[in-house]
Amino acid sequence: MTPRVARQDGITLLELLLALAIGALLMSALMPMLNLTVDAATDPASSDQAELDRQATFAIERMNRVIRGTAPVVLAPGPGATGLMAIFNLPPQPAGTTGSWFSPSTFQFQLPEKRLVEMRDGDSVAHVLAESVQSAVFTALPVTDGTQLIQVDLVLKTGNATSTVTSVMRMGWMQ
Repeated sequence: MTPRVARQDGITLLELLLALAIGALLMSALMPMLNLTVDAATDPASSDQAELDRQATFAIERMNRVIRGTAPVVLAPGPGATGLMAIFNLPPQPAGTTGSWFSPSTFQFQLPEKRLVEMRDGDSVAHVLAESVQSAVFTALPVTDGTQLIQVDLVLKTGNATSTVTSVMRMGWMQ
C-alpha cells in the first residue's frame, strides 16, 4: 500500500500575492480615466453646458408636441412678415410671441428673465420651457406632402456655455 498524500484545498500565499499585483496594475491603468471623469463632473463649465443642453432638449420636445398637435394650416414659407413666425433675439427685439399659430398654446419670450415660456388657453400660468435664452426663431418652411413644416432654432447661453438646437417639425402630424 502506498501512503496517501494529503491535498490542500484553497489558494497559496503566492497565488494571492500574484492576484493582488495584477489587480494593482489594472487599477493604476484605470485611475487616470476615473480622475478625468470626476474632474469633468465637478467642473462648473461642463455642468452649465449639461444644464443648457437639458433645457434646450426639453424645450424642443415640448414645442414639437404642441406643433404636432396643432390643427394643420398652410403658412407662407420663408423669411418675411408672414413666413417668419417669431424672432426673439437679444438685442434688439425685446420680447415676442408666436401669437395664435399654435393654438391652444402660445410660446412667449419674456424679458428681463430671458425665458421661453408656454402659455396655454384658459391658463394664466406661464410654463417655463427654458431659461437663459439668447434667441428663438420659428420659421414656416415650404409645404411638403400637404403638411406645414416648422423650423425651430433655439440658442441658450449662460457664462461660457452655449447650447444650439435646430429642429424641423410637421404641423398637425398627430391629428
